Amino acid sequence: MRPITLPNATSSLPLPERWGELTLGQAARIAELPDGADVYSFLSILLDLSPVEVMNLPTDFVNEQVLPVLSFASDDMPSFSGAALPAIITLPLAACTKELPVPPSLDIATFGQATDLGTLLQNAAVPVALKRLKALAIIFYPAYYGGEYDSDQVEDFAERVCSEALMEQAVPITDFFLRTTTALGATTTPASSASPSPQTSTPLASKPSWLSGMRWLWSTRWPVETKPSGATSSGAPGPR
Repeated sequence: MRPITLPNATSSLPLPERWGELTLGQAARIAELPDGADVYSFLSILLDLSPVEVMNLPTDFVNEQVLPVLSFASDDMPSFSGAALPAIITLPLAACTKELPVPPSLDIATFGQATDLGTLLQNAAVPVALKRLKALAIIFYPAYYGGEYDSDQVEDFAERVCSEALMEQAVPITDFFLRTTTALGATTTPASSASPSPQTSTPLASKPSWLSGMRWLWSTRWPVETKPSGATSSGAPGPR
């Protein structure tokens, strides 16, 4: 992460330097962007600003402090599902963080956790990015609070806490357990025309739609160091 300070701000903002440093929440919001979404919408997610606020950032600030850090965004988002299962996951807790051990299997999961994971996996209407976010909440809710599992509280836990987990740490965990759930469902759940089977649900490796104009932004932007003296760039950051 690279800390930057936005114009007129009093505190710094952590900016990801690679795809893996995006949070699950950011990845879910990027996945929800429609095809052809403009660069302002993409940058607004990473900068925690509105698209209009992004449009009105000083050009030199964007060229010097934002684009060099986000140069990874000119490439496709990689898949992290094949990475090794980490031993711990770090989640936010008030002003600090909390490290939780990653269970090696679903053997210690409660009936509610196993049921909710299976239901989540079979729901073809839920996008992959959101499945990962909710799966993480289902898996770690009891350990985070040191209590019992409660389905009614998972949604809030996912939005407030699990959305801040980093992609490179969270995705290997969520995809491992969702695959485990698929294997269990294949032997215990009959196929039904009314309820999609685990094998026909959305592939875990699918990626969000690419954003029109992102590669253009990095490949054609006017480098600050080569601008003529006194010149400024008045063009839009990319095609809308």
